Amino acid sequence: MNRFTAPLLAVGLLATLSACGSERPASGTTPANVDVDVRAIDGLAWNKGSYTATATDGSVTVYGANDSGLAHNLYVLDASGNEVGKHLDLPGRGSDGTLTLELAPGEYRIVCTIPGHSSMDSTLTVV
Repeated sequence: MNRFTAPLLAVGLLATLSACGSERPASGTTPANVDVDVRAIDGLAWNKGSYTATATDGSVTVYGANDSGLAHNLYVLDASGNEVGKHLDLPGRGSDGTLTLELAPGEYRIVCTIPGHSSMDSTLTVV
């Protein structure tokens, strides 16, 4: 190695290591015409403990985004604990998606079903 190679390797190594620990940006802006904006945040939680939505012609559009460093999923459950419609997989920071669900007025739960994520359980009230 010559006298220039070692410093260049050190700079490259430092740049690589600092990139590994950097924060990635949060998910993008909430899309238009969304009734509920649900975001997974650090600390195994949703961004709110409860949400309210007005069903337009029986439909509620839920936007889910992962603003945390862990994988999550988003399920909407009825009062009996049954899944309503499809769910969203939010595998990493920045992942997002929307669900349009047919929901009658009432109370629902928004949960993450990944083992150890039981604290991610919020209420959705549809009017």
